[in-house]
Amino acid sequence: MPSMILNDAKVELTLQSQQTLGALAQALVPMIATKQSLVPSIGAVIAQGLSKGIAPTDPPIQAPLWLLHEMGVRALTVPAGGEGGSIDKLLSDEERTRDQSDPYSQGNMATGRALAVALANIATRSFMLNGERLEVKLLTRDKMEPAIQAVVDMRRLNEPIHITTTRALASLIAAGVAMTDERVDAVVSLISDLGVSGITIDVATSTITFDGFFSEENSAASAYLQGGGVQGVLVTRQRVRHLNSQMQKGSNGGTAEVAREASRQPNRSFVKARRRR
Repeated sequence: MPSMILNDAKVELTLQSQQTLGALAQALVPMIATKQSLVPSIGAVIAQGLSKGIAPTDPPIQAPLWLLHEMGVRALTVPAGGEGGSIDKLLSDEERTRDQSDPYSQGNMATGRALAVALANIATRSFMLNGERLEVKLLTRDKMEPAIQAVVDMRRLNEPIHITTTRALASLIAAGVAMTDERVDAVVSLISDLGVSGITIDVATSTITFDGFFSEENSAASAYLQGGGVQGVLVTRQRVRHLNSQMQKGSNGGTAEVAREASRQPNRSFVKARRRR
């Protein structure tokens, strides 16, 4: 097993349970939501554990150490009081890119690499709405639940979920809701989790245009963080690759399947969907 240097002492790393890594994710996501950088946030978790007398060999310290190790950190200083601290040894970009393995493999989920990649993804995610780049915000459950319920209530029989969710966003825009409104933020977060990278909404023609291909990175990160595991990530990737394949066919002269799926629905508002060519 690998090791880390913490406060000038060598710490052997042992694999941690997904439950332990999940608890770490729950501690880090609120920090990321307030725009705290990922590495200092992980350091803060370690500092908090040390201040409580938790040993570096115990899971609450082992899990964040694993996360840092998978991000290329090999030595760090973390005062128990939480003040100061430093990364004392970090692999070069070249060294970190040598490993081309799937971050969401069973092995990389076990070491925390999957978690590191997923957290880095949600910390920097953006979405294009009507040509404007929006930050995809991490909202609390109480702010997300109304958006989730609205999508559930709006969904038609056999309608693809990405179509329903984009229609939900289009309905807000058509109603004059500002793009800075938290209701828009919540639906954008849902859409981004599905891999949609951007849309243009034409209220006058009730048309939604998908701007660009679906993001496998975004959807895989979301599937993992939502507890999908290896199988959940696999299913999500297959869905995104299928949609991108159909959109590619559409860009070569036909109408994408995502558009056909929408147009099969009854003639109501915002059921047309095409990929911008």
